[in-house]
Amino acid sequence: MAKDFRELLVEASRHDVFGRFYKELQVGLKVVVSFQASANHCCEPAETLDDPYAYTKWEVILRQADKNITIPKVGAWDFLKHNVWAQKFDQPEFQTCVIGEFLTVWEAQRCYEDVIEYAMIKKHIESEDDIRVVEPDENLKKTSGCGGCGGKKKAVAEKVG
Repeated sequence: MAKDFRELLVEASRHDVFGRFYKELQVGLKVVVSFQASANHCCEPAETLDDPYAYTKWEVILRQADKNITIPKVGAWDFLKHNVWAQKFDQPEFQTCVIGEFLTVWEAQRCYEDVIEYAMIKKHIESEDDIRVVEPDENLKKTSGCGGCGGKKKAVAEKVG
């Protein structure tokens, strides 16, 4: 079982009008998870509280660092969409992410654990220790991984040459 997602939350900003935003969690090469709760998010209570453990429901956003998360055979959503918590997720028009509203703490935790499982199966991370806390608008670059097919061809060419 993974750490409680609330242990990893770091406040990115707080504003009287826009509420509070937590930094995102980059889980491997592809998936970014955003847990949000404030007066302006789909959470319970619908307040901006200092204690993340005081919330009973959360707004959770899943996106990919490189492409739309719902692209068939490319997006991680193909793997994740069959989980019970995924029924609460929808893809807003013109968005590249999926958003789940009013997820219970258990559902949010299960979502987080399933994203970790996906990243480990795909060999994007070796353990939960590889998860990075990132700024909400940070331009995410691959920090490790295979380098894609182009990287493999270059490596073969260098060995042969």
